[in-house]
Amino acid sequence: MSRIALLLVVLLTAGCTGSPDTRGPFPAGAELVRDAATSFASVRSVHFAAGVNGVLPGFPLRQIDGDATLDAGGGATGTADVQDGEGHVKFRFTVRDGEVSTDPDVARGRIPETDAVGRFLGPSAGLKRLLDGVTDAKTEGKENVDGAAALRVGGRVPAAVAHSVLAQVNADIIVKVWVSADGPRRFVRLWVQVPPAGDHLSPVMFELSLTGQNEPVDLG
Repeated sequence: MSRIALLLVVLLTAGCTGSPDTRGPFPAGAELVRDAATSFASVRSVHFAAGVNGVLPGFPLRQIDGDATLDAGGGATGTADVQDGEGHVKFRFTVRDGEVSTDPDVARGRIPETDAVGRFLGPSAGLKRLLDGVTDAKTEGKENVDGAAALRVGGRVPAAVAHSVLAQVNADIIVKVWVSADGPRRFVRLWVQVPPAGDHLSPVMFELSLTGQNEPVDLG
């Protein structure tokens, strides 16, 4: 899988404010995640914002922000910040017709053609599989996410499912999924904690915000 494909599989950024309202009753966590997975399967376009706290070997993403669509052959555009040796590099990227271009041209000779968007959007792609794989789901409360009420569900995803979404992950992961409080239920945010790869390392945290679902995307 190419670097851009990896960046677009698990896309993350914080979007909630304040402490959760834990006064119930709330819908069951499994029900909320199931409904969110069902609705997300039909999403054709989305604005994503993502960030990573920690170092996952082979996964250089620090931050990424952009828009993606499955329409017209699929594509994405946005900005990324990735680790590069002891420093990091920021660049704009466009994915169109299976080809990746960046400005500045950091990708030449290193990033092959890719179906990055199709790896995370669609009824059988990575984010849908991740939602389908959530176990031990428990509704933890209500929060404000990107200006709208959302219900937070905590759970776990087995290693086999997590690895199928991101090859660098080989252990069970802890997740929190935010689902819109008002119907139809929408998958709006994700937090993931990956266990440390060694005894002296820290866990890696990913956060993902998804807005503008099914809105038109201009790839420029």
